[in-house]
Amino acid sequence: MPGPNTPAVNPLPPMVILLFLGIVLLEAYIAGAEANLWGSFDARISLIRKFSFLPNEFQSSSSTAVWVPELFWRMLTYPFVHGSFMQSIFASVFFLALGKFVGEVLGGFAVLAIFIIASVSAALAYAFFTSSNFPLFGGFPPAYGLIGAFTFVLFSRAQGILTQQLMAFRLLGILMVINIAFAMMQSGPPLWVAELFGAISGFISAMIIHPGGVKIIINKIRRT
Repeated sequence: MPGPNTPAVNPLPPMVILLFLGIVLLEAYIAGAEANLWGSFDARISLIRKFSFLPNEFQSSSSTAVWVPELFWRMLTYPFVHGSFMQSIFASVFFLALGKFVGEVLGGFAVLAIFIIASVSAALAYAFFTSSNFPLFGGFPPAYGLIGAFTFVLFSRAQGILTQQLMAFRLLGILMVINIAFAMMQSGPPLWVAELFGAISGFISAMIIHPGGVKIIINKIRRT
């Protein structure tokens, strides 16, 4: 039985809290600006313009070999600014739930590493594998990175026949199908490309970070 001082719920890893606070602070600033307490009423639009990732500009910069540091910096800032309060809520739920799980299994710094790698990978994929000029913003690409890491952990622990082990990919598969379906119905920007590559990079990052992770996947492939 747990001791009298054992918390009923395990605390969140500090790195998850820091990432969550990044979202909360920006939303608090936007709320204050919209309430005329500070800044301008269009603070959300201003922050999106300032921090979102710009695929066209990045493509132009890379094709002409004129490297603009700001365009690289935006790869790390776009996850913290959202198009609406509800979008930030959903992204925060993913961060807290999946970040807690990944942090407890792989460690707090693994959460930060996966967040960074997924954010950058998603931005690069969005720039080079789509023709969209719509800016990339919001926390879903790195959140999908955590989903990818979560999927790796489940898959690495799965036993039984291959079809049973592939159930570890169920959450990721369902979310991606929903995303692609909505994108096709609404004819919106192909943000699902960024989210897909975020998930893939999160899976690979977790596999590399986890002790013996690469060997686990190789053994599973050989057994098939």
